[in-house]
Amino acid sequence: MTPGDAPRGPIAYMAANNMVVRVVTLFLLVGGLFTAFGLVQEVIPNSSLDRVHIVVSYPGASPEEVEEQIIRRIEEQIRGVEGLGRVSAMASRGSGSVIAEFRNGTDIGRALNEVKAEVDRIPTFPAEAERPEVRELTTRQPFLRIIIRGDVPERALNELALQIEEGISALPNVSLARTGGTRPHEISIEVPQRTLRALGLTHEGIARVVRQASLDLPGGRVSASDGEILVRTLGRKDDQYDFEDIIVLTRADGTAVRLGQIATVRDGFADSDLRMRYNGLPAASVDVFRTSDEQLTGISSAVRDYLENSVEPGLPAGVEVGIWFDDSEMVSGRLGLMIKNALLGLMLVFITLALFLEIGLAMWVAAGLGVSFAGAFLVMGALDVTINMFSMMGLILALGIVVDDAIVVGESIHLEREKGAGGLEAAMRGTRQVSSPVFFAVVTSIIAFSTLLTVPGAPGRLMSSIPVVVIAVLAVSLLDSLLLLPNHLSHLPEAGRQAPNRVFALWKNVQNRVDALVRKTADGPLDRGLSLATRRPFVVLAAAAGLFVLSAMLVVSGVVRNRAIVPIEGDIVSADLELPAGTGGDITSRVADRIEAAGLRAVERIAAEHDPTTAGALRNVAVAVTVGQPAQLFDPIGGDAAPVARGHLATVQFRIFDWERYGVAAGDLERVWREEAGEIPEATAFTITSSIIGGDMPVHYDISHPDPDRLAAIAERVVRELNGFDGVFEVKDNLDDGFNELRLELEPASRSLQVTTDHFARQIRAGFYGVEALTVPRGRDDAKVYVRLPEEERNSAADVEEYMVRLPDGGEVALGQIARVSFDRAPSTIHRIDGRRAVSVTADVDAVNATGVQVDAHVVDQIFAPLEAEDPDFAYAFGGQRKQNDETMSALARSGFFALLLMYALMAMAFGSGFQPLVVLAAIPLGMIGTLVGHMLLQLDFSMWSTFGLIGVSGVVVNDSLVMIKTMNDFRDAGMDPREAIIAGSKSRFRAVVLTSLTTFLGVAPLALETSSYAEHLVPLATSVGFGVLVATFLILLVVPALAMVQYQSREWFGRVLGARSR
Repeated sequence: MTPGDAPRGPIAYMAANNMVVRVVTLFLLVGGLFTAFGLVQEVIPNSSLDRVHIVVSYPGASPEEVEEQIIRRIEEQIRGVEGLGRVSAMASRGSGSVIAEFRNGTDIGRALNEVKAEVDRIPTFPAEAERPEVRELTTRQPFLRIIIRGDVPERALNELALQIEEGISALPNVSLARTGGTRPHEISIEVPQRTLRALGLTHEGIARVVRQASLDLPGGRVSASDGEILVRTLGRKDDQYDFEDIIVLTRADGTAVRLGQIATVRDGFADSDLRMRYNGLPAASVDVFRTSDEQLTGISSAVRDYLENSVEPGLPAGVEVGIWFDDSEMVSGRLGLMIKNALLGLMLVFITLALFLEIGLAMWVAAGLGVSFAGAFLVMGALDVTINMFSMMGLILALGIVVDDAIVVGESIHLEREKGAGGLEAAMRGTRQVSSPVFFAVVTSIIAFSTLLTVPGAPGRLMSSIPVVVIAVLAVSLLDSLLLLPNHLSHLPEAGRQAPNRVFALWKNVQNRVDALVRKTADGPLDRGLSLATRRPFVVLAAAAGLFVLSAMLVVSGVVRNRAIVPIEGDIVSADLELPAGTGGDITSRVADRIEAAGLRAVERIAAEHDPTTAGALRNVAVAVTVGQPAQLFDPIGGDAAPVARGHLATVQFRIFDWERYGVAAGDLERVWREEAGEIPEATAFTITSSIIGGDMPVHYDISHPDPDRLAAIAERVVRELNGFDGVFEVKDNLDDGFNELRLELEPASRSLQVTTDHFARQIRAGFYGVEALTVPRGRDDAKVYVRLPEEERNSAADVEEYMVRLPDGGEVALGQIARVSFDRAPSTIHRIDGRRAVSVTADVDAVNATGVQVDAHVVDQIFAPLEAEDPDFAYAFGGQRKQNDETMSALARSGFFALLLMYALMAMAFGSGFQPLVVLAAIPLGMIGTLVGHMLLQLDFSMWSTFGLIGVSGVVVNDSLVMIKTMNDFRDAGMDPREAIIAGSKSRFRAVVLTSLTTFLGVAPLALETSSYAEHLVPLATSVGFGVLVATFLILLVVPALAMVQYQSREWFGRVLGARSR
């Protein structure tokens, strides 16, 4: 070939231009590796949840008062905010919480500002209510938690926690450190009623005096000859002794009565049941957050160095500091697992390539993987995509499908070299022959994965890393296959001219045997199968359709269960306990002790099942118990805690260090712990979970009805039905029996004494809850100062009835003489959804006996459908995993339809045919057969993770089908008979198709067979890709030729019909 005859175009230019190819390759490799080491690592990407959280504290108020005076007013005020979707609310004692969810596409920053403005416009909040807190909910979580424990006074423990918090907050790239498990500081000024009566004082009056006596106030400035002088009045009181020295009144004889003489001043903590212990000792915690651009490992190392060098040397005797959890360890473990399996898969891929192709060619094809991933890292860095659980899924998915285009190009060049073409000529000719199908195959795969970018809301943003990573890898792989790989392969020594070598000769002998086997298979079984497919195409198509139906029956019959989401396990197992509302913290703590003991027995059982040499290490557990504020009070994906502590709630958490080293999964402890704990008769709700993602209940119903009694009856019926369903456990609703409420109503006789409801209610509140006098700073927090009765005068109903009410004229009267006192039950929490009272019923399922989908179908059929028909006021909605899955699948169905249309249009333009793209698209369902068979063989549930793998399978199927159709067309254009062209085209691409499928399967096989709990969510994905492609390969080799033959026969038939009509 002379220079003048050299083909032109980008493929020829790059194949002949060594320097450009080397520069581009070096840029991708070096730049990609440099970027990879700088990518931020995290467990879950930080993202908005499209929700705005409004919290209003109303100290001392009942849930019904909070609902009426806080929740309803917020719901009404924000109703007109643009983009508003579902509004859920919870009223509890002393606090109201509203979560406003916004529809997909809403500018959440604008929505946050609008909600803030609307809430600020509410003029009718009670005077005692605190300023509303309005914030956006995001997935931001603490990545590390420090535990401080010791048998020391609570104040000492809290002060040490605050010192550590301040020290860690000063570290670079730590955005926030926050103490937890501690009660807020509070100063309580307790004045007995007999003292008030003796001195003619009231709690409100004393609070006013305290407020006026504690003040620092700037007084302006004065100008002097030597400069300005600031004037400032100092009078702020900070501690118990300052407050005790305040003069409350001056007697007629001039003597002063100080606060310390008439009151007990307690400088301590709020009256709360909140308490925390770690491994049996009182504890406090410090949560550490990071900035968005810093590596977890770097901050973790800095925190550990700070604790070791600055904290531990100065710890008081008996106090210890340790790390409860550290996400950097989890990320490192999962990343290490992915790299190990990727390297093993890459080794298997290379060996397979080397068996079918020349070793040098196999090396360059395998090297293309490195170039593709390095280029993808460059894209990830440019788009601020982090290394997280979802992007790692994308990398694993890409590993299974990315080598396909390089194999097709490499195998085509290999064929040209076998025909005797020179290096450069073989590279250009072989690449040009398959460039069109390779290009369109990759583009259609990119379109398929782009559908994942349409998943709405927070789940879509969390999972967006998957398609972004896969698309980046595919795009760079296309660049490498068509523009870089041909140049590399053009420099390979010509076939038969390699230097003699015994190892090479031995390997060449193996290659010859493999090649002979491939040819024998192509000329034997494949030829017979193609003969059948072209002579009896509808028989082949009917058989393929039958296999598809049979595979679908695996799901319909329950052999392969369909689960919305298979949860991803973390390193901590958590038991959440709820006792009847009003239960004191001491009782809750004793029940939590029993649950902890059950957990320790579970650890012993697991340890006994392992080798004795590891049993001791397995017993190296840490146990954290929190009473008063359980884990579920936190937003499940990283929101802050609600400002409420309730003594009937508790959480017990277990962590076994180095799970993976001993072959133990958190799910093992979850299962055994549940068995050991058994039923907790006192509990109204009790759940155990080890999930960090997808931990929402698989069964979740939000039920609403305007009649509270009717609503409760329906919820009870649903709970009863679920309890009778085999495989369903941990059934609960968020109704409760409530707590005892002492209700006071003024009698008509009070009017003659000029006692108003406001006058009466404020006195009662001042005595028993307290009057907030002021707040004083305590570190980064504030301590509230309350004036109230002593505890011994406000701990029984009799104290209320005997309370002496001060009359407007200065006289007194017993409360029982002017008010009617009654007892009743009041709910401890009130839940609302979209302006109506609602009840949520949730349950977990035993994956062996049931799935959430099966349970939902049963409950809808037996309860919800009949209720909807007979009661128009009844409404229900799915929540939890079902809600997430329905929204995701609905979005994927819509985007998938448009993706298929776009794929069809592109392939129609490429083929110049309207029917051949249908042949390619018709082959896509074949991937489902192998996917479901693989799930059956490995006893896996089909879940969302499986669906992601199925999308990858479709890309490989399209790739193989396109290459086969293109080759058939080439033979047909050369004048060959259609049937012979179909057979010849299929046989000529047999090696490429088989090689593509084998490398895909072997690339993900190590991960599909992985037993580590870190790979739990990756196994279904790898199984879908590996088995789906493996089975689809053999079907494609027959189904695509059969479809092509149907196309030819249809065209011939229409031609005859139209020709006859024209005559």
